Amino acid sequence: MLGFSPKLLLAATAFAPVLFTSALVSIFIDQKYWEGAGLIALVLVCWRVCVLVLQKAKLKLSPKRVLLKSVKPADKELVGFVLAYLLPLARGSVFDPVSLAIAMFVFFVVVMTSNAYHTNPLMGLIGYHFYEVVLEDVGYVLVSRQTLHNKSSINQVVQITDYMLLDTTIFDNTASP
Repeated sequence: MLGFSPKLLLAATAFAPVLFTSALVSIFIDQKYWEGAGLIALVLVCWRVCVLVLQKAKLKLSPKRVLLKSVKPADKELVGFVLAYLLPLARGSVFDPVSLAIAMFVFFVVVMTSNAYHTNPLMGLIGYHFYEVVLEDVGYVLVSRQTLHNKSSINQVVQITDYMLLDTTIFDNTASP
């Protein structure tokens, strides 16, 4: 499993949509172009960090063979977080950065303590899909670049957190169709 720092980074990069929305508000509403550009740069840093954490997990963690008992999409939970991502747009007559910081902190604590790393939309933009899977009567969230249509599509994973798996399935290209 990943240590505390990579898990912290995955949770932190989940804020990229809030930063992006804030950047658009800064640029198009407040006309603070440098502030908006800085926020967009921070979004790009979050994107890169997210990619690096997932790459590190695939390379450094020990893969294990698995047999899934069941699989179903888990993207439905992302919808609930869209409101938090659009928070910078819900402003009164003045922008209150303290309120935004408090809301982001609460959101961060919820993501960290609930192991809800799969609520990170950057992972979706990078091309990952999220699934609820059962192995040996224990439920996990599986993160995979594959679009799964059956449970036999996955044969190898690494365990990122207590309840999150990353697909590292190796395809046998020598098999005939």
